[in-house]
Amino acid sequence: MSDVKYNSFENKIMALMVSLLFAIFFITVNWESVFGNQFEDRHVYYFIFQGKPDYDIEFNKETFFFFLFNEQLWNKGVRWLNVSVGLSLDEIFGGVTFLIALSYSYFVAVRVGLAAVPLIINPIFIDLACSQLRMAAAMVLLLLAFNTRIRTLALIFVCAAFFIHTASFLFCFIVFVVHFVIKWSEKYNFQNIVSCTLLVITGAIVAIAVGPLRVWILEFFGDRRVNYDVDASTWSYASIWVFLLGMAYFQRREFFRDYSNAIAVTFLSVFVFCTAFSVYGLRFLSAALPFIFVALFRFGTVERPLVILIFLAFSIVQWIYWVR
Repeated sequence: MSDVKYNSFENKIMALMVSLLFAIFFITVNWESVFGNQFEDRHVYYFIFQGKPDYDIEFNKETFFFFLFNEQLWNKGVRWLNVSVGLSLDEIFGGVTFLIALSYSYFVAVRVGLAAVPLIINPIFIDLACSQLRMAAAMVLLLLAFNTRIRTLALIFVCAAFFIHTASFLFCFIVFVVHFVIKWSEKYNFQNIVSCTLLVITGAIVAIAVGPLRVWILEFFGDRRVNYDVDASTWSYASIWVFLLGMAYFQRREFFRDYSNAIAVTFLSVFVFCTAFSVYGLRFLSAALPFIFVALFRFGTVERPLVILIFLAFSIVQWIYWVR
């Protein structure tokens, strides 16, 4: 699954050291104080794990799908670390935050250099790292799988991610499709507009699956989860991501033959189409941030400075809105 074109050993060590410093810095900041409010999902996890489990079922072949679709590795893993190992919930959640900060920063630094690392300090990432802890834990494992060249190890990481967050299936589906788009692009020498359009169509399919199709299925079965109470992003907020997706069409064909870039384009289209379908899609941006940052620094030399400056301006506006 990896598209890493390995740099020199010295560069990788430097990237790792900077990423460690970044992760240490990140966990020392009280982001709730900066935010001016509590992280809602984080405190829901405190409430869940301070109480007794609703059920205690052993893992076996009969309960396999229960463990998979109820994401029991997260529930049992946190309780095991808390009760059996003796770690506090603060230490466990802090460990997840540290690992996601380390993973994202290293992913970016080793591919496009240290200058891109500061972009990670973004309200979207802070919410993922400090509040959406289950999603963050799954992304740590998925990035490990993406980076490793050992297929058995990658499979173990991916399977573990499945049992932590079922959204991991969507990530793997996107990577699977991206793999074939790249292979077809190389085999048939697709033009950039064809490769980009195939990735955008993939994003649209995913958005339909998590939006209108999901609602239809849940309504058919009378599932209470059909009413998802998180609002979709506004078009004013989505405009920057629409702009980035549009700029992708101007990239050279080689841009779309790199896994990180292709994944970034696909996730951008997922978010844009989720906005069009009035579906909450910010979680897809959270998962795709390291890929998007890498792609921004790989844009053509003409548009790259403009795109990065516009994104930085957008980030400043985000901070102004977020810190209240």
